[in-house]
Amino acid sequence: MDGDRALQLALRSQRLLAAAGGADALRRMHANIDDDWLEVGGRRIHVDRHRCENPRATIVFQPGSGSYGRFYFVLGGLLARHGYRMLAIDRPGHGASDGPRGDCTVPEALDVAAAVVAQARSASNRPVVLMGSSLGGLLTVFGMLAGIDADAAVAHNFVYPGKLASMRLRARWIARHRRAPYPLAELVHGFDRLSADSAISEYLRAADDPLAAWQLTPRSVASLFGYRAAPAARRPARAPWTLLVSGTRDAAIPAWATRLFGWWAAPRPYDVQLLAGAGHLLFHDELPRSVPPIVQWLDRRLPAAALGGSA
Repeated sequence: MDGDRALQLALRSQRLLAAAGGADALRRMHANIDDDWLEVGGRRIHVDRHRCENPRATIVFQPGSGSYGRFYFVLGGLLARHGYRMLAIDRPGHGASDGPRGDCTVPEALDVAAAVVAQARSASNRPVVLMGSSLGGLLTVFGMLAGIDADAAVAHNFVYPGKLASMRLRARWIARHRRAPYPLAELVHGFDRLSADSAISEYLRAADDPLAAWQLTPRSVASLFGYRAAPAARRPARAPWTLLVSGTRDAAIPAWATRLFGWWAAPRPYDVQLLAGAGHLLFHDELPRSVPPIVQWLDRRLPAAALGGSA
């Protein structure tokens, strides 16, 4: 897959350069990715596989709104340094995957995530972690509520629009009446100001990366606003551990919202980690601060024997 735009962005970003350890390290991270493909629901789906020798576990990663796996390649490279292999999904209509640009409902995204988790299980006897950022964080919790077979989950941000009657009504109106696509700037508060890094802010304002979906279809947005998981009575009594992560200065999905919806709707058991002073793009602006505590949490919550240690 042509992922040069993501590499060019990272080389211009002072924060991503510093997180990786310089330009040469960034290029090695980018070269350390293999392109995997699988068919889900009649569509050809692309996944970035970050090479990692003797991984402790596999992390199946779901990107944020409109984004795609290669945009997070520095995160994947840093996780590989800690012994975690990342499989980064291009949802249908995003990145190199099939489908109309920006068109993917919540159930379709969950089907893809479940298929990638199953593929990861078949390839290794190590644990599999479901993880996501922003919209990918919501999808991660929805995936755990839907019973996706992961050993743990890490969700950066979580809200649950479909829990609110007003959002379900809005979803119905969108499905019936909306014809124009939704620009990301209309859906994400302060979209072009999400990053404190000038290169990333310029990328978001330009909105010209052909692998990203800068607009989402009405049916995709209606699905997000109206989605509801199966009733608790039809779910396992105890799910694997979930970690909810948020920055305390996140203007797009405030930390209080993640905490509130976590208390209201997240599967049990779960933990919460808040990064003081951090904004929305934790996995770009705040990698040196966000990755180590997530890895430490995984090391603690995943079974020691499964990770290759002593029980």
